[in-house]
Amino acid sequence: GCSLCDLLYRDGNKGIPFDRLLHTNPALIAFEYSLARVLMEAGAKPDYLLGYSLGELSAAIIGGALTLEQGIGFVVDYAKLIESESPPAAMLAVIDAPDIESRYAEQLAGCWVTARNFDRHIVVTGPVTAIQRLREALTRDGVVQQMLAVNYGFHTEMQQPLETRFMALAEKLDFEPLCISMVSCLDGAVYDTSTDTQGWQQRFWATFRHPVAFDTTVRGLLGRGDFHFLDVGPSGTLATFVKYLLPDGSASLFNDVINPFGRDRQTYGNALRSMGLDDVYCHQAVV
Repeated sequence: GCSLCDLLYRDGNKGIPFDRLLHTNPALIAFEYSLARVLMEAGAKPDYLLGYSLGELSAAIIGGALTLEQGIGFVVDYAKLIESESPPAAMLAVIDAPDIESRYAEQLAGCWVTARNFDRHIVVTGPVTAIQRLREALTRDGVVQQMLAVNYGFHTEMQQPLETRFMALAEKLDFEPLCISMVSCLDGAVYDTSTDTQGWQQRFWATFRHPVAFDTTVRGLLGRGDFHFLDVGPSGTLATFVKYLLPDGSASLFNDVINPFGRDRQTYGNALRSMGLDDVYCHQAVV
């Protein structure tokens, strides 16, 4: 019912908050799909697609299990459901507090650890007042933390009352066999082109309902060999997570492809060159 471009580029002011789920859900899917396609058309051939939270739906679309139209339609309907039925919540990224669950047990009451990204980076989610109480304690003790631009309690029990409505939306999706193997950050499971897609609706409910296990998922992949990780999200954050997950002496590589700090052409070109690919878009611009 509105233009994502108009919302994203309002008067060229990047300081305007962009955190309404009805807009951020389709924007993320569109961005991740588009950036992945650009890389693939430049010659990148992914062996696996690894999705983080909503990114798992992006991975399913890029991998051919869903059409782009189905995926965007679903995330818009899901956003409408969340906005109308889910209570407000807050998500807090916490750095360098591996003992948070024991040290701040009292302040964590009513909250959940909803993502484990690497040993020194977790996400805590809960009601707004509870997260504020935790944040005050962390600030007092000098623990680095940052509020995330998410206003609902994803990956927690706060989502449980929505299961029936979620499944009614998901049952409308027609999943096809994957064309590219996919890895789930729910439990590290790997789905290949021979995987039966029956029951994937329930699988996606579990993805949005339960915590993200990025750390163990990446470590599980590394147990299979060395990889080149490309972050096709809008922030480059996952590439940073991978950096801290790689063991000493690892031959695996990682790159962000774009990030919020400018120098987009340089970052994109670096990612291509790291794969031994040519920046054809740059050459076209020069010509």
